[in-house]
Amino acid sequence: MRYKKVCLITLGCPKNLVDSENILALLGQENYMLTDRPEEADIVIANTCGFIKVAEDESLLLIRKLCKKKSKGQKIVVYGCLVNRYGKHMPYIEGVDAMIGGGNPALLVDAIKKEMRKRFIPGDCSGIESYPRIISTYPYAYIKISDGCENFCSYCLIPEIRGRLRSRTIKDIYSEAKEIEKMGIKELILVAQDTGNYGKDIAGRCLLEKLLIKLCKLNFFWLRVMYIHPAHITENVLELIAEEKKICKYLDIPLQHIHPEILRRMNRPVMDYGRIIDRIRKTIPGIRLRTTFIVGFPGEKEEHFRMLVDFIKEKEFDRLGVFRYSREEGTPAYHLSDQVDEETKRERERIIMEIQKGISCKKLKGMVGEEIDVLVEGRKGNYFTGRTEFDAPEIDGIVYIKSGEKLKPGDICSIRITSATSYDLYGEHLP
Repeated sequence: MRYKKVCLITLGCPKNLVDSENILALLGQENYMLTDRPEEADIVIANTCGFIKVAEDESLLLIRKLCKKKSKGQKIVVYGCLVNRYGKHMPYIEGVDAMIGGGNPALLVDAIKKEMRKRFIPGDCSGIESYPRIISTYPYAYIKISDGCENFCSYCLIPEIRGRLRSRTIKDIYSEAKEIEKMGIKELILVAQDTGNYGKDIAGRCLLEKLLIKLCKLNFFWLRVMYIHPAHITENVLELIAEEKKICKYLDIPLQHIHPEILRRMNRPVMDYGRIIDRIRKTIPGIRLRTTFIVGFPGEKEEHFRMLVDFIKEKEFDRLGVFRYSREEGTPAYHLSDQVDEETKRERERIIMEIQKGISCKKLKGMVGEEIDVLVEGRKGNYFTGRTEFDAPEIDGIVYIKSGEKLKPGDICSIRITSATSYDLYGEHLP
């Protein structure tokens, strides 16, 4: 038997990356050879994202490129969220051999084993199974604690694409985390559509605190919590983060907007977000907060935008991202009549990012002279590179380290910060 070579290309969020790591492990168990070079693969899989128009366009561009360069006998498989979004009505691209929906990686592997006799196989988001993994992100790894979503924001297709909330058991997550620990991974990052909802489908209440207490028994240097809805942050979780050294003093809390009228239209809870931010900072001294906002949501007037700008200036988030509202067919917001023009969206995005650049620069320059631990990840030119506990991989800043020693990925080193740019730090390794 000639082992077939498979190349898997992943787009989208860390949750997609975890799915791909499951797929790679399952294929390896079936004696498929893995390659990162599409041109030498017998089968190329595109694990797609279809959350918003920009992500959809990126996925379609990748598929067209793969099909254009397709060699004789090669198979092109489209997998994941884009297929879940469109089903059989996926945009036709000549050269695609199979379209398989996400939610159950075993479906994809089974279809490949059967040589893709069906061109379309719908996804299965009815449950959440555990699969082996090939970790691709040393010295950190993501662990998906749940999938699907119950929040039903009016602009979002996630409940349609990835299904309703499905939480893994604490026992199941802990078992996988133990295996990841054995690989020498230093940072474990908890991901879900909303980590604050974890366990509510199992126990009727959030089990995040209980899960974190269990994971803290393992030998990770850092545990990081991502994607927690502001309405689902509990006092117990905040107090645990404050007390437990292993849990990064960092939270990713997507607020999306601040004006009550826009929040209602978004089908998000109208809350005193300023008070929530103040409470978090009081409970966890020194915490760094990341958030995201959407500009140009239907009906967003200048007064709504100004309130958002004033809030950002007042609260001075450590990390902040801005998305221009994307009108997605199939969402309630798609049908709102008072859509905002693209030029206005772009200008509002520019204004906020300019404000945030100044905030970030001021905060980072204020760290000069501090001593801090850094997780080393690689090297760039004359510098070693890494991250602090206040920076999530891929989305936040980098630390550039000067060192007379040869550092390697996975090392934890202490540095003294010597300078800063708007988003990154520079430091000297302390012996």
